[in-house]
Amino acid sequence: MRYLHLRLAGEEATLHPLVATLTDPDLFRDAKMVDWMPSFDPKRATVLLYLDGDLDRFESVLADTDLVLEYDVTPFGDGRGYAYVHSVPHPTEWQLFEVGMIEGLLPVFPVQYHHDGSLTMRIVGPHQRLQAAVDATPSGVDTVIQQVGEYDLGRPPIPPALPPRQRDALAVALDAGYYDVPRTANRDDVAARLDCAPSTASEHLQKAEAHLVRTFLDH
Repeated sequence: MRYLHLRLAGEEATLHPLVATLTDPDLFRDAKMVDWMPSFDPKRATVLLYLDGDLDRFESVLADTDLVLEYDVTPFGDGRGYAYVHSVPHPTEWQLFEVGMIEGLLPVFPVQYHHDGSLTMRIVGPHQRLQAAVDATPSGVDTVIQQVGEYDLGRPPIPPALPPRQRDALAVALDAGYYDVPRTANRDDVAARLDCAPSTASEHLQKAEAHLVRTFLDH
């Protein structure tokens, strides 16, 4: 099973009217398309975005974008949140959807928006079909093949869950400021909130952190 990692770039208005906002470093630290679904009669595009930045500004942009029919932005703290966007598809957006719908190919999410105005995406499938995807990218869009090879994510797509006590310790530590820079809480503060000995709190944190680091670094 082969994969392509593509970088797509062009004028923001060519790619999609929302790209200029999603790739603006003054508005977003991070922006990803985590899922999409086209519909055909009539043609519509529905996407789910993960956002880290100015969600209020993005809502204003959505309200002012003629192609957007419905939207819902759900924040969950620190400028992060999800956005549901249902719209009349931009012509280039629809052509990119059609690339992802080539028989025998599978887009792998997320699609990442970058501060240089580009976006990157991965597609999995046989070699001949991947070549067809490259050939079908819309005119006016600069397409660069960044990587190609045998697909191996290297780790489970959904990491195994932490034991409840370790998860609680991480959540309490994060809320207390243990992971702030500079740190505004210590292990004694975490222990007090967990109602346990400092050594126990430290053990929970170390085990949870080790698990997360090994998962992230594929060890």
